[in-house]
Amino acid sequence: MEKIRNSILLEAILTAVYNVASRRTSSKFADEAVGSTIKTLEGKYDFLKFVEISKEDMAEGGFAVSVSSDIDTVNPAVIGKAIEALIRVVYNDMNEEAGLYFVNELKENAGKEITTKIVDCEVDLEQLQLEQHYSYRRRERKRAIAEATRIGKPSRKKPENLIGYTWGKVSYWKHEPGSKYCTLYDKEGNILDRLNLDRIIQNYVERLAGHIDVDPREIEKEISIHEKEYKLLKLLLERDMDAETAMHKLKISRDELNNIIRKLSQMEMLQYVDFHTVELTDVGIGYLSKKGPKK
Repeated sequence: MEKIRNSILLEAILTAVYNVASRRTSSKFADEAVGSTIKTLEGKYDFLKFVEISKEDMAEGGFAVSVSSDIDTVNPAVIGKAIEALIRVVYNDMNEEAGLYFVNELKENAGKEITTKIVDCEVDLEQLQLEQHYSYRRRERKRAIAEATRIGKPSRKKPENLIGYTWGKVSYWKHEPGSKYCTLYDKEGNILDRLNLDRIIQNYVERLAGHIDVDPREIEKEISIHEKEYKLLKLLLERDMDAETAMHKLKISRDELNNIIRKLSQMEMLQYVDFHTVELTDVGIGYLSKKGPKK
């Protein structure tokens, strides 16, 4: 296969992201989502400054991308990280079921050649697709808890397992040399989960390095939920998201996000599902249901 330059690859994937997002929502949403996501990610991937989006004198579809050839010297693996972050942020921005099959449609729209090149850049599209489906299942669970709280019939049962399996169900796992993912299997050989080792290690270190030995019950007495913290809880009730999406939506830094997560977990409104995933607890969902819209 002929080598595809970084600039051509990024143009193709941005166009595909726009096409799928506009079909699933609207062209206005796609314009705003793609444009604002690129600006958000520029802080981490400065080469995105070479991306230009035009809305004038364009062909049908209302969106045209041009990427400077200066980007062609960037390591393809780094380009892949930027593409993966872009896809995550955009589909996390999409409401409800609109983003459920986003990755699948993205592959179809981009075509086999571009999809293969993306995979060569270490973007795991299969992992992204799995994340979407896990996210959808957790959203349904949160809705059920919120509705039960609203009508005054909260479940007294032990909270449902948020990841859908326990350690006892894991039969074995595989990690291919050079891959950043570890795949977990059950006794029948079915895939239970695929864990991003980069994220697990990063969040493990951040979590332990920032650990504060304080009784959560004492903290709950002394502090209140502020606007950004409330917004994060609301966002997590509506959808799952990664750190980049949360920072983008709340307009905060990584340190500010870590501090908010630490505070809310100490108040028992968030809990760690694993080293790289936090989830609303029943306490957090119940709080939002009782609190109602915040002015």
